Amino acid sequence: MENLTSLAVDGNPLRAIRREIISKGTNAIKDYLKLKLAPEDVEQSGPTIPDIKPDEIMLQTKTLEVDKKSSVPDDLWDQALVCGIVRLSMQHCALSSIPEQAMNLRATLQELDLGSNNLHTLPAEIGKLTKLRKLNVINNNLKELPTEMSSLVALEDINLSQNKLDAIPECLYSLPLCNMILSNNQIGKVEPAKLIQMTSLVCLDLENNNIGRLPPELSLIPNLRTLLVMGNTFKIPRADVLARGSSEVLTWLKNKVPQP
Repeated sequence: MENLTSLAVDGNPLRAIRREIISKGTNAIKDYLKLKLAPEDVEQSGPTIPDIKPDEIMLQTKTLEVDKKSSVPDDLWDQALVCGIVRLSMQHCALSSIPEQAMNLRATLQELDLGSNNLHTLPAEIGKLTKLRKLNVINNNLKELPTEMSSLVALEDINLSQNKLDAIPECLYSLPLCNMILSNNQIGKVEPAKLIQMTSLVCLDLENNNIGRLPPELSLIPNLRTLLVMGNTFKIPRADVLARGSSEVLTWLKNKVPQP
């Protein structure tokens, strides 16, 4: 309640706040109450919203695109907060880390595009973007993801293509993902028992990795419709089966599932 200018509590049977604090007025009371907040409560209060006039275009589009920019002016970040943007695009910005200002948009941000940068890691704070539905980090240098990403309870689409992952990150299995793009990495195997738990998964792209065996149990992922696996090292199923498309591949795999 950063904009609260008047708080009158005199005349109530308050015991927790001393009379001398109440007598000093609103600001003194607010300062006292802030000291009593738990650290997590302070964190959840979020950044202070700037007292500026919203940019009409940003307010309408709810988008901030700063692709190919080496820096972002503070006034643009302020506008992003004021306008409550839902989409942030920072492609080709030579980023080695995600700007702190992007994390400050967690109350509204739903789509984050960080493609074609120089990210070697993602910060633990990314787990605070709990409204995020789409995350694109294609063409970076990621070898792993922070466990905190398991907190992205709204995430539906993730694009991790063209990174350096050697396994499917554990934090992804618990998310409600519909589309999981992992092509052009270094993934050596898949674990169908974990993937089967992803009941929302519709599209799984594992093309151009180092997968030496394609488990038939992948066909048991409940709602999977698209499975892309060309360009790996396994020999079975053969290329002619893969060329027929996802439906044929899933049917072939299902027929190979061991019967009890």
